[in-house]
Amino acid sequence: MTFLQPPDLVDDVLRPGFEAAEQGARAAGTPFVSFYTPDEMTALAGQAGSREGHHISAEALKGRYFAGRTDGLRAARGEELLVAAT
Repeated sequence: MTFLQPPDLVDDVLRPGFEAAEQGARAAGTPFVSFYTPDEMTALAGQAGSREGHHISAEALKGRYFAGRTDGLRAARGEELLVAAT
């Protein structure tokens, strides 16, 4: 599963966009619950029945899946991944 880290944990260049998304959702009356630390996401996976969870950072994903691509396809900046086994 993918998730976004809280604005205070992302690179400075990403922080304004993350904060704007959160503020926009709140202004519209929508609770924004999409920010999790890797530890929080791992704990949630465990509570849902997963035996183990492994966090893979956005930077690692970029190197693993998008290095050398010539078509410009990239992962969303700041998007993290948790691989959970049941």
